Amino acid sequence: MTMPSPILATAFVAAVAAVLAMRAAVVAASRKSMVRVRSRKRQPANLNTQS
Repeated sequence: MTMPSPILATAFVAAVAAVLAMRAAVVAASRKSMVRVRSRKRQPANLNTQS
Protein backbone atom coordinates (compact mmCIF):
# COMPACT_ATOMS: atom_id res chain seq x y z
CA MET A 1 0.00 0.00 0.00
CA THR A 2 3.01 2.28 0.27
CA MET A 3 3.39 2.30 -3.57
CA PRO A 4 -0.07 2.41 -5.12
CA SER A 5 1.08 3.72 -8.50
CA PRO A 6 2.79 0.47 -9.67
CA ILE A 7 -0.18 -1.54 -8.44
CA LEU A 8 -2.58 0.70 -10.31
CA ALA A 9 -0.39 0.58 -13.41
CA THR A 10 -0.23 -3.20 -13.40
CA ALA A 11 -3.97 -3.43 -12.76
CA PHE A 12 -4.65 -1.05 -15.63
CA VAL A 13 -2.38 -3.00 -17.98
CA ALA A 14 -4.01 -6.26 -16.91
CA ALA A 15 -7.48 -4.79 -17.48
CA VAL A 16 -6.53 -3.54 -20.96
CA ALA A 17 -5.02 -6.92 -21.84
CA ALA A 18 -8.17 -8.67 -20.62
CA VAL A 19 -10.40 -6.36 -22.67
CA LEU A 20 -8.30 -6.90 -25.79
CA ALA A 21 -8.33 -10.66 -25.22
CA MET A 22 -12.10 -10.65 -24.79
CA ARG A 23 -12.56 -8.57 -27.94
CA ALA A 24 -10.32 -10.94 -29.89
CA ALA A 25 -12.22 -13.95 -28.51
CA VAL A 26 -15.59 -12.37 -29.39
CA VAL A 27 -14.42 -11.53 -32.91
CA ALA A 28 -13.04 -15.03 -33.41
CA ALA A 29 -16.24 -16.60 -32.05
CA SER A 30 -18.44 -14.41 -34.25
CA ARG A 31 -16.36 -15.28 -37.31
CA LYS A 32 -16.56 -19.00 -36.52
CA SER A 33 -20.29 -18.80 -35.89
CA MET A 34 -20.81 -16.92 -39.16
CA VAL A 35 -18.78 -19.51 -41.05
CA ARG A 36 -20.72 -22.33 -39.40
CA VAL A 37 -24.08 -20.73 -40.19
CA ARG A 38 -23.04 -20.12 -43.80
CA SER A 39 -21.71 -23.65 -44.20
CA ARG A 40 -24.88 -25.09 -42.68
CA LYS A 41 -27.03 -23.04 -45.03
CA ARG A 42 -24.94 -23.94 -48.08
CA GLN A 43 -24.60 -27.67 -47.42
CA PRO A 44 -28.33 -28.55 -47.40
CA ALA A 45 -28.86 -26.37 -50.46
CA ASN A 46 -26.05 -28.15 -52.28
CA LEU A 47 -27.38 -31.55 -51.24
CA ASN A 48 -30.87 -30.61 -52.39
CA THR A 49 -29.66 -29.38 -55.74
CA GLN A 50 -27.52 -32.48 -56.26
CA SER A 51 -30.34 -34.89 -55.38
